Amino acid sequence: MAGMTGRAMAALAGALLAAGGAWGSAQAKDAAAPLGYLVGEWTGEGWIDMGRGRMGFRQHERITSRLDGNIITIEGTGRNPDNARDIVFEAFAVLSASGKPGEFVMRSYTREGQAGTFAAVLETPGRLVWTIPVPGRRIRYRSEVTGDRWVEIGEASVDEGTSWTKFFEMSLKRMSAGG
Repeated sequence: MAGMTGRAMAALAGALLAAGGAWGSAQAKDAAAPLGYLVGEWTGEGWIDMGRGRMGFRQHERITSRLDGNIITIEGTGRNPDNARDIVFEAFAVLSASGKPGEFVMRSYTREGQAGTFAAVLETPGRLVWTIPVPGRRIRYRSEVTGDRWVEIGEASVDEGTSWTKFFEMSLKRMSAGG
């Protein structure tokens, strides 16, 4: 867009806004409100085992509601418990309403360059589940918040979901407003 005049940029912006239907159907304000229980700062510990033994981490999550409640953003950072400067995992995700009650679209991105779009379902208030299809297996995450406690479990299945093996777990506590 280099060299574009202010008038041309304004015309382009106006055309994009006028074509709003091309971006998808308009969501009602607060479309992601059922996920509002996640909003806040969370901290705790967890572990992951990707076949080379369990690795522990200290986790921090910052969850925000944006765009008049139409999306939820999730920023997660896992650090080495023995060296807080050593980031072992970092991800960013956006949850938005799918248009069906209790169903959401999750778009996630990792520091390593992985990205994906997944269906997420609010099974009950406070319990969100999403599944990631990968060749030869399924990955399922179950996140449950009760009061100020958040427990998330990651499981893998190689038999189309008949049996699951846990490879990830984290337990977080909501931080007070003062930190």
